[in-house]
Amino acid sequence: MDSFFNIQEFETIFQKKAAKYVRPDVCALGGLTPSKKVAAMAEANYVKVVPHNPLGPVSTAACLQLDAAIPNFAIQEFPSFYHQGNEAEMTKEPLREEGGYILIPDSPGIGIELADDISEKFPPKQRSISAQTAFDGSVYDV
Repeated sequence: MDSFFNIQEFETIFQKKAAKYVRPDVCALGGLTPSKKVAAMAEANYVKVVPHNPLGPVSTAACLQLDAAIPNFAIQEFPSFYHQGNEAEMTKEPLREEGGYILIPDSPGIGIELADDISEKFPPKQRSISAQTAFDGSVYDV
C-alpha cells in the first residue's frame, strides 16, 4: 500500500483502474477541498472512499464532513486511541457516537471547537519517527 499526498498520485491509480477503495488523508492531502476532488475522481471511476484518520479529533471532524459530502463514502476509520487517550477532552463537546456510528457534528466549520485549555492539557510535542526508521537509517511508511 502506498501513501499519496497529492491529487496526481491518486489520478495515476484511477487511470490504471488499480483500486476499488482509496484512503485519502484529509490532513496530509491539504484539507477538504483536495480531498473532495479525490473523492470526485474516485466516484467517476467507481471507487469507494475510506478516509484515513490517524490523528486526533480535528482530523476526525474534517473526515466526517468529507464523509457527509460525498456519495461514494464507504467507512470511516476512527482511531481507538480517541477513547484511550482522553482526546475527547480536546474539544468543548466530544464527538458523539450512536449505535456504532459517529454522528456528523452540525456546529459551524468542521463541527467542533477546541477546548479553551487544550494547550495546557495537551502540550504540543514532536512525534517520533524512530519506529519508521529502517536499519540503514532510511525512513519508510509502516
